[in-house]
Amino acid sequence: MPKYQFRELPVDLDKKDNVDIVLAHTLRIPLKAIQNLEIERLSLDSRKRGFPHWSYNVLFETAQALKPQHGLFKKESESKTEPIINSVKVSPVIHVIGAGPAGLWATLHLLRRGFQVKLYEQGKPVEARFRDIRRFFIDRQFNPTSNVLFGEGGAGAFSDGKLNTRTRTIFSQKVLEDMVDFGISKEILYLSKPHIGTNKLVILLRALRKEILNLGGEIFFESKLEDIEIQNHQISKIKINDTWQTCDTLVLAPGHSARDLYELLYEKGVSLEPKGFAMGVRVEHPQTLINERQFGKNVDIQLTGSAEYALTAKTLKATSSAYSFCMCPGGVLVPCASEQGTLATNGMSHSHRKGPFANGAIVVPVQAGNNLWDGLNHQRRLEKAAFEIGENSYRAPAQSIEAFLNNKRDLDDLKKSSYPCGLIPNNLWDWMDSFICESLYEGFLSFERKIPGFIKNGMIIAPETRTSSPLRILRDLDSLESVSTKGLFVLGEGAGYAGGIVTSAADGVRFALKAKKLN
Repeated sequence: MPKYQFRELPVDLDKKDNVDIVLAHTLRIPLKAIQNLEIERLSLDSRKRGFPHWSYNVLFETAQALKPQHGLFKKESESKTEPIINSVKVSPVIHVIGAGPAGLWATLHLLRRGFQVKLYEQGKPVEARFRDIRRFFIDRQFNPTSNVLFGEGGAGAFSDGKLNTRTRTIFSQKVLEDMVDFGISKEILYLSKPHIGTNKLVILLRALRKEILNLGGEIFFESKLEDIEIQNHQISKIKINDTWQTCDTLVLAPGHSARDLYELLYEKGVSLEPKGFAMGVRVEHPQTLINERQFGKNVDIQLTGSAEYALTAKTLKATSSAYSFCMCPGGVLVPCASEQGTLATNGMSHSHRKGPFANGAIVVPVQAGNNLWDGLNHQRRLEKAAFEIGENSYRAPAQSIEAFLNNKRDLDDLKKSSYPCGLIPNNLWDWMDSFICESLYEGFLSFERKIPGFIKNGMIIAPETRTSSPLRILRDLDSLESVSTKGLFVLGEGAGYAGGIVTSAADGVRFALKAKKLN
């Protein structure tokens, strides 16, 4: 039977489960003529305010030849390109540092291919990590290895659980398929912007941990990499919790906040370089405002889910920009820090996204500095300033967008917020970089034109500094091995080569499939 693709098939909100009926009606063919229907992509089209609808890309077969029409294409057979495997020689025993997405998926697929893997994580299992974070919100006693950034699952475990990728690869597809096998809805395979929320990430991490252990992997929590030994430009030993052990193949899968690891690698002569990143603030609005502005009035949010936004604006005479990042509909704000005496903010949400607030980062690009440590020091400076402004209690500097535009501190009480540690009124212009503030100023004016009420109803909570790593550990683009140190492989977001849960995990899969045992 001939195979067809229909792109951007419009389906009413309440007809989501009847895409086959809508397709048959659109094509003017009997429902029974459609065979082997497969959803390729699903998105919510809200471009026409007041009339959002589902947009489907579907594949199907039919015995009859179909007349050409808009959106319908004959699907030619295609051959899938398989990844190149067994191209990088490594030892049969592999030590992996970091139980974030890159480290977890590298471990999983290495075990499936017959390697012996020891996975070390400086933080705690996700269940204990949750307890530590809840305790921190109450007593403000910071744990440097068990917090919003560090522990099983990495920083992504306390986020919106976005599974977006700019392009689907064989490696990212394997990650998503693994997630479905571990209990996540198969919708993530075709949703244009899949997310699973923090609550389901915990379930996923437990299932993934169980599978790793069932395959014979070893996981060591509260086990910190303290030192490495390099001989003749080859990794030879690692020091974990004050104990040295032989290591021929070391996989580093750090998060984007592994600052002490960067300093260790630099001390040992491993090649690093500065890279650009972004900094700014989190903004919070009533979710009802975002729903109404994005969808229009009288749209059933139970059918659509909470509305999102994606905003960008050229600023400073088009030499810079301000843009939204990691938008969390129905989410909450959380303090995130990786070092004592610092404060940064982040957003997270549960799978239902039904909270009363919408939050998102509004950030400005920061170019890579001439000095290796410029970006990291820049982050630290803002985070230390924020911590001190918050009276060393993790209260966050906050300002209404209206007050920010007028370069003054709020005189009235601040609006309600989801941030759990309290807010302190402050004028961001007094301590944040002028070029960041100036770009934010122009960005907010632009966003108001796109989302009326963005300024009047918006609250700034600062700072947002952890969009990505300010450093990159240099690696060979094919083998993923350090350019300066044999046997040292670097993966994921903290290494500077990924951004987000799926792309980081895909980097781990990519390495595992390339790995070949040394004889």
